[in-house]
Amino acid sequence: MKILQRSYDNLAGFNNNSVKAVVVKQRRDKADSAMSVVVPPMPKEGWIRTIRKALDMSGAQLALRLGFTRNKVSILERREAEGEITINQLKEMANALNADLVYAVVPRDSIQKMITNRAKEIATSLIVMSNQNMFLEAQQISVEKQKEAIERTADEIKKIGGRALWKSIKDWSKR
Repeated sequence: MKILQRSYDNLAGFNNNSVKAVVVKQRRDKADSAMSVVVPPMPKEGWIRTIRKALDMSGAQLALRLGFTRNKVSILERREAEGEITINQLKEMANALNADLVYAVVPRDSIQKMITNRAKEIATSLIVMSNQNMFLEAQQISVEKQKEAIERTADEIKKIGGRALWKSIKDWSKR
């Protein structure tokens, strides 16, 4: 019984912020892992038609496997090539071709780099606005001091983090 109580006490003492930080880190790691995915460019006629033709399967034969008309298969293949098909329709057609639909949103940069860039963007805007006001009062700072201020401000913004990071520059300038 004492072991259970100690375990409960340890869990109760485990701060919600700690849990949130762990969850956020796990999500960032998962998103960053997508960057290693090499996505081949989509064929001009779309994947479904390309795979169907590679299998030497007619549109009518695919339609039969799906329980669709040949015309519907043709329309869906065209919609895929145009980017107008739904994920569920694409998944169903891929399955009929004994293929898997692989779907991913792949970040262009690491999550940490995106956060750093956003913090610098906000910091730069805030420092530039502040420097303009200081210029009007004949108190403007040097370019070097501006760069230092941007770095310090960006670090502070990253510490604040969370959803505040994605507020508009206008909202940040009101702070």
